[in-house]
Amino acid sequence: MATSSIQRILELRNASIPKDNDEITITEHYSATQLVIKLAQGQLTAGQVIKAYLKRAGIAHQLTNCFTEFLKKEALDRAKYLDEEFKRRGGPVGLLHGLPISLTDMILYEAGAIFYVRTTEPQSLMHLECSSPVYGTTLNQFYRNLTSGGSTGGEDALLGLKASPMGIGTDIGGILDMESWLRDSSLVSIPWRSINLNSKNLTVAVMWDDGVVHPHPSVTCALRETVEHLKKYGIRVIDWEPIDYQKGWGI
Repeated sequence: MATSSIQRILELRNASIPKDNDEITITEHYSATQLVIKLAQGQLTAGQVIKAYLKRAGIAHQLTNCFTEFLKKEALDRAKYLDEEFKRRGGPVGLLHGLPISLTDMILYEAGAIFYVRTTEPQSLMHLECSSPVYGTTLNQFYRNLTSGGSTGGEDALLGLKASPMGIGTDIGGILDMESWLRDSSLVSIPWRSINLNSKNLTVAVMWDDGVVHPHPSVTCALRETVEHLKKYGIRVIDWEPIDYQKGWGI
């Protein structure tokens, strides 16, 4: 899908930069912690905060292609509900009341957070870059001839452009090892299963250079030290010879 088509779907063609002083202050000068405090004290409304970040997120996406969904209506509806509940209760709804967070997670939602975008990730999830055939490549927020890296590239670009006060990369260090059965009783828990291995029968392969990106001398030094350490424990170490890695990257 072409980038222009995605922009039309996301309704981003008329996105504008925050113009008034309040919107600029909200997105430029307040940390996530400061926003939570001001929202909880009623100094800012959830509507004020989310409108400022929706505008900034639209610009960030046009510059870097950093998210896959623009949840404008959902975010505004959520902010309206939170502001009404604040008036009714006389206080915040949860510890994260009204805070825009670029991450979908039920625990944060129940704490009063507002989700307004879903950020990009690479097709294979665990990757050094952030690109996919559907959404294209996410660009670096500081130098657009480079990518934003991976795997949480969209989150990186969005935070770098201050279009989100808080975002968490959970693509590998969260989703893949999260104990989901603690939140849903219909899921079956899988206990940790340890494996007893005899180190004398282990063989470890080391790739010193893939022929594409040459490691920094300090990295090579660390690898040598690791190899020597493994050998002391009787572990067999062999060299891994890369074959056509450049071709693989091209594919």
